Amino acid sequence: MQAMTQPTSSSSAAARRGPFWRRLGSTLAGVLGLGLAAAPLPPAQAQAAVPQHWISYAQLASGQFQSWLSDPENAAVVRLHERLQQRMLDEQRNTPPEPVVVRVWVAATGQVERVEFDTLGDAQSDADLRGVLSAQPLSEPPPRDMRQPMVLRLKLDFAV
Repeated sequence: MQAMTQPTSSSSAAARRGPFWRRLGSTLAGVLGLGLAAAPLPPAQAQAAVPQHWISYAQLASGQFQSWLSDPENAAVVRLHERLQQRMLDEQRNTPPEPVVVRVWVAATGQVERVEFDTLGDAQSDADLRGVLSAQPLSEPPPRDMRQPMVLRLKLDFAV
């Protein structure tokens, strides 16, 4: 009876290997600037399976987000940059923060429906970033066959 309740070593190894490789593929896609979460494919196929039109759309979205995050007329942008800049001063850091990895879901209309990211350190900064990224639609809708979320790395440069 115990043999039936415990997975074999090969099946449990395969179960552990699957999600890890998917996470690795997703992470690599974001880090390499592909801007897309990789589909649940074996790692060798994950990079090759990302169509160029998905990459182009992710680059378009990333460029628009970066532009919105540099708008000195947007109160949420100014507040976000001030808070992050103050945190850098408080922590006595001389280097800018690492890019923020965001997962973005976009509706067929181009409207950002959902944004996820690790906390920036306080609720107001998190709300400001989420608000800036979802306040207006992207200039184009995503490709109809595009898998979501997009995984993008955004720089929070302190230009304001």
